[in-house]
Formats: sequence, C-alpha cells, structure tokens
Amino acid sequence: MHAASWIADWWAWSLPSTLQATVLLGLAWIADRLLVRRVWPQLLILFWLLALARFFLPPDLGSPWSVSTALGEPTLAAAKLAPGAGVMVSCFAVWLAGLTTVLGLRCVRRARLRARVELAMPTRAWLAALQRASRTIGSRRLPRIGELDGLATPAVMGLFRPILLLPRGSFARRPSRRDEHALLHELAHLKRGDLWCDELGSLLRAVLWFHPLAWIAVDRLHALSELQCDQTVARALGSEAPAYRDTLVLAARPLLARPAPGALRAFLGTPSSIVVRIERLERAATRSLALARGVSAAVAFVLAACVLPMAPRAIDLRAQARQVFAAERRGEPQSCFTLQAAAMVLAADSTPQPSDR
Repeated sequence: MHAASWIADWWAWSLPSTLQATVLLGLAWIADRLLVRRVWPQLLILFWLLALARFFLPPDLGSPWSVSTALGEPTLAAAKLAPGAGVMVSCFAVWLAGLTTVLGLRCVRRARLRARVELAMPTRAWLAALQRASRTIGSRRLPRIGELDGLATPAVMGLFRPILLLPRGSFARRPSRRDEHALLHELAHLKRGDLWCDELGSLLRAVLWFHPLAWIAVDRLHALSELQCDQTVARALGSEAPAYRDTLVLAARPLLARPAPGALRAFLGTPSSIVVRIERLERAATRSLALARGVSAAVAFVLAACVLPMAPRAIDLRAQARQVFAAERRGEPQSCFTLQAAAMVLAADSTPQPSDR
C-alpha cells in the first residue's frame, strides 16, 4: 500500500513536470537554432539547462512574475487525469527498466573502452609539448597519458584520474604545432570540468531516457561546451588564436568522417559542430569573460523568476474553480474531470482568504 501511494505521488509529480519541461525544451531548441551563430554559447547552455531543470522542480511552482502560466495551466489540468493504480505501477516499472538498461549499457561501453586503453610514458618531446600546453592553459597538473587504437585525434576520459589519450603511434614522431593546439584543447576540457558535465549529462539521459528532447538537449550541451572550450583556448593564446583556428580547419578536413567514440572528449566532434566552431573562431573571442558571466547570471535570474514557475497563482486557481461550479449551476454542462479538478482545488484550500472576499 505504501509503495502504491509513493508511485501515485511519483506520477502526480512526473507527468505535469514532464509536460512543462517539454514546452521549455521546444522553446530552447528554437532559440538554439536561431541564435547559435549570434549569441554567446553560455546563454544557449543556460536555456537548455533551465529547460532540463523543469523536470525536477515541483509542477505547481508559481511566481507573481511568471509569464508562462498560460503554458503551464493545461499541463496541470492534464495531470489530473490519473489512470488506475495498475497502469501507474506498469509505467513506473517500464521507466525503471529503461533507467537500468541505459546505465548498464554505458557502464559496459566504458569498461570496454578502458580495456582498450594502454597507459604510456611520453617521449621527452611530447612531455615538453604537454608541459607548454599546461602552462599556457593554466592547468595545475598533468593527466596520465595513454594510447588508443582507432583514435583520430587526442581525447580525454576519466573523472578522478583523467587520461589524455593519443592515437597509437604518436610517440614515434615529434609533436607538431597542430598537436600542441589539440593538447591545449584537451587540457582546457579538464580545467573546465567538462568531463563532470558529461557524466551529469549521461545521468540525465538515463533518467529521462523516454524523452527524445532530453537526449537532444544533452547533445547540444556537449556541442556548446566545445564552443566554450575553443573560447578558453583562444583567450589563452591571445594573438596566436588565428593559428588555432587554422589548425581546426586543417585537422577537420580528413577527419570529418571519423568522429571519436561517444564516451570521449575529442579535439574534433561531429562535422556539423566543427563547422560552427570554425565560424565562431573567425570572430574575435569575447574579451570580457566577466561580462559574459554577468549577463548569463542576469538572464538566469529573469528566466528562473518569470519562466520556470509555470503554475497559476493559488488565488487564480480558486477563482477558476468557482467559475466551473457557477457555470454548472447555470446549467452549462461540465465534464466530470473538470468538476473533480475544481473540487480538488477548493478542497486543498478550505481556509478562507482575505483576498477571496
């Protein structure tokens, strides 16, 4: 009995929150498509993160400044259409099975990838190049070095003890300027903590495995963080940033058809993302990181106060519930669902309020 009650609460939270998040994810997708070449990637990341956060916030969260109540009200109404206990238990079982499967498959893929990695001692030339890149990017310590068959460009993996992976056979030659730029990019990922963000994204995919827009959101967060990483490298290089852009162009040409495995943070990603990265690097890097962060914080505050709270105010809900019963008394037919929802709203707030008089 206790489990059934808990599953009912899970349904009452999950259904409206999912519907509300779907609306916001759709808006984030539109904003991303329209603005990806016009605004800082920090802002687009913010849109996607806030939309994903809607999955985990109370569906009846309201705000006096909200401008999205018209979108949130139908989702709350739809959530009142609760199915039978058996259906809810079945839905929960399916969701739990999907969560377990996605997490299990990721663990298997990661274990297989780690089994293919061979730790290596870099040559003196490669160690010097890595140390120069570390000083340029401001990294505190060097990662472990490994080699991986089939890898086209350097990549990083691992959370607590990260590994910088190089294509097998790299130590047989001296590192070029292109290699040093790739090392800069990978060390920037480690400094920024992008591998931890990837891990969080994988967890979100597992929890929200049933929602295609959630998968798209995680993919876009990964791609946008590549733009941020490029900005970090460009700032570190200063006047040499155009050479980094040229490296990306030259490296992309033969490797567009050979993306790195999905579990890695590689210097080159998908062909479409490479094109956007090159276009963004043709422009001057944002001179003030503090400005970008300040604007992003201000936008986050406005969206959190005016968009994320999608539920109508309690007084509005009571007024709508009274209108439903007034229409019923006038002889206007009302559905059983509408009457039940209105009764639940009034029953949830039976204490008279001064504003109701």
